[in-house]
Amino acid sequence: MSSPALTSTTDAPPDTRRTLAGWAVTAACLIAFMGVGVVDPILPEIGHQLGATPTQVELLFTTYLGVMAVMTLFAGNIGARVGRRRVALIGLGLIAAFALACGLSGSIPALALFRGGWGLGSALFTPTALVLLLALIGHAEKAIMRYEAAIGLGMSMGPLLGGLLGSHSWRFPFFGAAALMLLALASVATLVRVPEAREPVRPVSDVFRAYRQPAFLAVGLTGLLYYFGFFLLLGYTPLFLHLSTLGLGLTFFGWGLLLGLGSTVLAERLLHALPASRVVLGALAGLTALFVLIGFAPVTVPVKVTFVILSGTLFGLMNATLTTLSVEVSHMPRATATSAYNFLRWLGAALAPVSSGLIAEHLGAPVPYAFGAAAVALAVVITALAARGIDAARASDPHVH
Repeated sequence: MSSPALTSTTDAPPDTRRTLAGWAVTAACLIAFMGVGVVDPILPEIGHQLGATPTQVELLFTTYLGVMAVMTLFAGNIGARVGRRRVALIGLGLIAAFALACGLSGSIPALALFRGGWGLGSALFTPTALVLLLALIGHAEKAIMRYEAAIGLGMSMGPLLGGLLGSHSWRFPFFGAAALMLLALASVATLVRVPEAREPVRPVSDVFRAYRQPAFLAVGLTGLLYYFGFFLLLGYTPLFLHLSTLGLGLTFFGWGLLLGLGSTVLAERLLHALPASRVVLGALAGLTALFVLIGFAPVTVPVKVTFVILSGTLFGLMNATLTTLSVEVSHMPRATATSAYNFLRWLGAALAPVSSGLIAEHLGAPVPYAFGAAAVALAVVITALAARGIDAARASDPHVH
């Protein structure tokens, strides 16, 4: 049986082609996740220009994430039928097209619709990119660290791009994202060559079968609750802090840099030194405290900004740890495990932005952070109850060793 090694029309050695392909996919991941955060600094300006309420503005996140949640159930089968590389290219093309459409739109309903199309492209590309990196790098933990580092850098550069371009017009960040996605598309199309042999098509019910394993279900539910908190902070905080467009861009640039640090250096060291469940419990406890401080501490806005930036370290640590656990405790095919985990985490993410807007409008501006703290605290309880099973399942996975 052929290995997932790269094939290419060039004369470069196979290891060099694999390395170049791996970095091309990594760069595309970075650019794709820039698109998640690029709207962050311009949310208040979009609301002002288009006369939208906080709840309506948050639809730009909710439609994006909701489509991602549903479509990740089918991404694995689409990849098996069409081929991973083709699905990645289709996803990148859709992201570029809908980013351009967002920049040309003139109403909140149109923006929300096009952000949903953007979410469709991301749903096809992001899980496929992780599967490609796992095949190209050949070592689960290294591939996941690379993937999460790209997410962290993308999350940091997206708000910075949004802040710099959005200070001139809220449309410019969308045009910038479209141009960068076309570069990513060209890079993957040129450098990534993988065998397109058809894989067995598994029924969607296989995704739900993964939840029968208690350790994986605990990781998935923890991801659902944690990503509710993650995207509550990412989507609602720009409306809460009342900073300028550039100020928000710089705030989340710093946050994203620490996100990348937490998901690489810190995660690698802690996962080798401590049981994974203990890493999760410590990070979640810290995030619970930070949600309370951001929302309710009687401190100045610069201090709250500092809390937001520092939270990036714990968010990055959680991102890498949960993604690692999702492929190491399931003992299912990686594409199936990735789809099952992504469905739950993006479902939690989709619920956060629009609900935070509704909560703020009816209960007060700080109250969404109480819901974020409660969600993360519930994740602490779930992880604590399943800790022994999670660590045992991870230790029995051959890829860990």
